[in-house]
Amino acid sequence: MLKLYFLLYYEFLKIGVFAIGGGYAALPFLYYVQEQYKWFTIEELTNMIAVSNITPGPIGINMATYTGFTTAGFLGSFIATAGIVSAPFIIVIAIIKLFDKFKTCSWISHIFLGLRPASCALLTSIGIDLIIKTITYTRAEFSAPLQIDYKALILFIVLIIPFSFMKKNPLLAIIAGGIGGIIIKSI
Repeated sequence: MLKLYFLLYYEFLKIGVFAIGGGYAALPFLYYVQEQYKWFTIEELTNMIAVSNITPGPIGINMATYTGFTTAGFLGSFIATAGIVSAPFIIVIAIIKLFDKFKTCSWISHIFLGLRPASCALLTSIGIDLIIKTITYTRAEFSAPLQIDYKALILFIVLIIPFSFMKKNPLLAIIAGGIGGIIIKSI
């Protein structure tokens, strides 16, 4: 169990160091954690994102707490949360101390110029992967590798069109998705 706690802290420490850009930037790292350790499934990752969006607080911390709790209980949630916040806490203190000294340095602005598209590429990649895994499934009894879940695809299209063009509140998308899921599952 001690090894599990160490791994939780270590993986979320890495996420805290490298997930520049907020909670959604942690998604590629969480996807890696899912593939590496199998602490949760892709479906649980999707649920984790939904729960993290509707609970108060930063999304990355909510996802760390959720993962830690489902993996190792209360202590696991504490350790994962400590892991994700400890590195940014130290980094912010160091940046505050050094900010006045380096605020006019051009290479620092160049670093951030490169980090923005890298974060965007990571988010896009994981988003596309989650979309594909959400609207497809594997039917083991027929050995068909990918089958399209037409109900999920229809719900995806129905939700993405208004919310991508009208820029509505994300909470409305989550509520609409939940209601749509209930309706489609009952059909």
